[in-house]
Formats: sequence, structure tokens, C-alpha cells
Amino acid sequence: MKTNKMIKTKTREQLEDLCLDLLSKTYIELGQHNVDAETKVIMAQSLAEDLSKTYKNFYFQDAVNAFRLGVRSPHNKDFIHLNVPTYMKWLRSHKDLIWDARAKVDAGADPKTVPHFRPEPKLLK
Repeated sequence: MKTNKMIKTKTREQLEDLCLDLLSKTYIELGQHNVDAETKVIMAQSLAEDLSKTYKNFYFQDAVNAFRLGVRSPHNKDFIHLNVPTYMKWLRSHKDLIWDARAKVDAGADPKTVPHFRPEPKLLK
């Protein structure tokens, strides 16, 4: 399933499937191998709900990038337990990176040299 479309264009089922894949990968990357399937499904439903309400203009790839950076963040010296506050912090941080990149490009920076810059989606006519 493609992740380069805006979250608001996905059906709830598509979004939950993508979230389940993302969370499963994240649990593995965090070394949390003992998470049961029911917990993963409930977390995927929660993440899908948060993305569709709060981050509907994100591309799903933005969420993937937020999780990737969150897991690898040097600020997390303590054990991380994947939960809603953790992933919401990751998503907010990534949104800030995207907005900062947009501001730099709007101020005249070359988009090719600005990390985390992504062009705005084209509007359908």
C-alpha cells in the first residue's frame, strides 16, 4: 500500500492496516517483542484515529518518518515504552520539522538543500 498519499485520502481500513504495520515494526525496533496481537490492533486503531483527526494533512510517510526518528532519537536514553504519549510526541516533533523546513524554503532556501522539506500536495481541479 502506498504511503505517499495524504492521510485524509485513505479509508479507515487502509489507515489501520498501515498503522498496524508501522507499530509492529516499531515494537521490533524498540526490542518489545512480547506485545500481543490484540494490543497491537488496539494501538493501531488509536493511532489511525489520531492521524485521521490531528494529522490528516500528513502523508503517511510523514508518520513513518516521525516514528523512525523517534525510535532513533538521542534524547531517549531511558527505556522507551511505545504508548500514545510517546507517538504523539514523535508526530508533533516531526510536524515541527516539516513546518521549519517550509519556513526556510519560503524564506528563499533551495528546497533540495533543506532537510525534511516536502512540497505541498497538488490540489485537484
